[in-house]
Amino acid sequence: MTKTNSLAALFVVLSAAIFITSCGPSKGSMTAAREAFKKKEYFTAGENYKAVYSKTKKKEEKNEACFQTAECYRLANDAKNAENWYRKAVKGDPNNAEAQYQLAQMLKNNSKYSEAIIEYNNYLKKNPSDARVPAQIQGCEQALKWKNEKTRYVVENVKSLNTKWSEFGMAFYKKNELYFTSDREKGASGKVYGWTGNGHTDLYKVVFKAEKKNPNVIKYEIPALVDKDVVNTPYNDGTPTFDAKYTTMYYTQCNGKDGKGNNCRIYEATANGTLWSDPAPLSFSSDSFTCGHPVLNKAGDVLYFSSDMPGGFGGKDLWYVTYSKRGKTWGDPINLGPTINTEGDEMYPFIAEDGTLYFSSNGHVGLGGVDIYFTKGENADWSTPINMKSPINSGGDDFGIIMAKDKESGYFASNRDGGRGQDDIYRFYMTPLLFTLSGVVRDSATKELLPNTTITITSSSDTGKLVIRTDATGGYKINLKAKTDYELFAAKEDYYDSKIESQSTRPFEVSTDLVQDFMLPPFDFTTVFTLEGIYYDLDKANIRPDAALILDTMVTLLKKYPRIRIELGSHTDCRADSAYNQNLSQRRADSAVAYISSKGIDIERMVAKGYGESSLVNDCACEGTYVKRKCTEEEHQLNRRTTFRLLDNKYIPKNKQEMKDTKDKTVAPRGGTPAKPGTQPPRR
Repeated sequence: MTKTNSLAALFVVLSAAIFITSCGPSKGSMTAAREAFKKKEYFTAGENYKAVYSKTKKKEEKNEACFQTAECYRLANDAKNAENWYRKAVKGDPNNAEAQYQLAQMLKNNSKYSEAIIEYNNYLKKNPSDARVPAQIQGCEQALKWKNEKTRYVVENVKSLNTKWSEFGMAFYKKNELYFTSDREKGASGKVYGWTGNGHTDLYKVVFKAEKKNPNVIKYEIPALVDKDVVNTPYNDGTPTFDAKYTTMYYTQCNGKDGKGNNCRIYEATANGTLWSDPAPLSFSSDSFTCGHPVLNKAGDVLYFSSDMPGGFGGKDLWYVTYSKRGKTWGDPINLGPTINTEGDEMYPFIAEDGTLYFSSNGHVGLGGVDIYFTKGENADWSTPINMKSPINSGGDDFGIIMAKDKESGYFASNRDGGRGQDDIYRFYMTPLLFTLSGVVRDSATKELLPNTTITITSSSDTGKLVIRTDATGGYKINLKAKTDYELFAAKEDYYDSKIESQSTRPFEVSTDLVQDFMLPPFDFTTVFTLEGIYYDLDKANIRPDAALILDTMVTLLKKYPRIRIELGSHTDCRADSAYNQNLSQRRADSAVAYISSKGIDIERMVAKGYGESSLVNDCACEGTYVKRKCTEEEHQLNRRTTFRLLDNKYIPKNKQEMKDTKDKTVAPRGGTPAKPGTQPPRR
């Protein structure tokens, strides 16, 4: 129900003596201060220690009073005053290692992370083996890093619910009510609680209503005290949870209705109209240890809670019990295990609609005193907890988060700077995820921007496609969906298509502007390209199967770009008569053109050109003045090649299929099978 210190009011061994003003040593004496501290009346003890500090002349007594004043402020959850008094304690007694450590802790709690790191290191010089410190320093370093990270969370103080006292321990009730816990002045008991100097904690309820036009603007009615003398007692009550039908409430109650109990226990109450009746402690919740902060899972058959019962890992751990319908009772508590629980305190569990477990802890690496974490799993098997970072967490104590069904909004409590009281209720909501994709398209040769370029986009969330064009500056910008994968490419007349590029919004938890530029290779009408891998049998011109595979790539190219015309050239080496080689190369070029034509390409788009031995690529000539040396077979092979070059991009399609291909190329419609980019520029 509470945090580690002042909010531990529901989690501490209490006795009736705490609530009775006793006659004892006079105010301002060391004896009175020590007795109050022993009874965990930290507010009272602190006032006495301060009085001793201001009047004593004895150094040892002054040092003790100074340090204990700091302790009282810390345990009463006043980190600002605690920091000041620990600083005085270290100055008065440099050998007080605990004061040095707690000074670092309070600096961290007050979000003074750089100063805290310095003080932690000062402490390590005296206590290098303290295993607590590395994690604390790591938390400070992470806080400095996370401070400037983008986040979707908007956090607002719910001013109409908060007072100068403490408000925390919330739970949703039905559609438009909120239960919460407060130790505000006019509670059920009307008595001062010695631990905090406030009243005792009670359960309150409030009706709220969101504006239709802006659901993040919420108005709250005046909070009302929940059934006095039934649920609320003269002692500490709070932190409720409800079953799905809101007919049963589980909550934390300390010391029993009569104040004779020793610990906090989980109580069950039944709805009786608009009231609650018959509160009774759950059987597993013994008075020999503390239990509190209950929360039900969605099915209502598992109850999670916090407890310092035997068998834990230190401090308060998270546990769960399972309900037996046959026995109509809760089973034995089972610890959630070391992934969740630490030597510190784990408290305030909450199970979201999707089963995610949220909880508060001061044992994991965090930004301050108590941070909020989340994990996924069930029963005693959970993933490594993840810190919710700022602005959910701060240097102070952040705890008791509850989520709406969509996990886009909710409430938590915090004593961070800027609040109205000691612990305040904060509401959070998440801004919509907004993703954009923008970029430019350029000519890969000249780097010139290319306006009116078509960009085709397909996504994992849509069977269709989106086709857009670049503007006059060669740029484009579109909105993307969250948790979606995209593929896109650019295409333009007189250019080869770009390669397929991939983008995804899946990795991002905050709104992000993605960038994807394209470089389009222009059609090159001057360069001759060699088609590697086309071979012919000796003295033959027919197309072999292995050569057909290479020519199929030309078929793909011509179909993808239905207006280009090409020349297919065939070359030989110099061996044999030049006239013979000329004739053989022409026959081979004609065969290549015929093969491509057989695949549905208009023969008028191709020119077959036999070059014989007239265009050697090296000095392996066989006749004339060019004969320089004797070449190897491999060198002669370099001259036996098939080439192609682009002639122009002006062919006018004649048949329906060609016209369709041209239309698909220039005006790509929405829907249907996504277009795919064609062949990239061939290798030279």
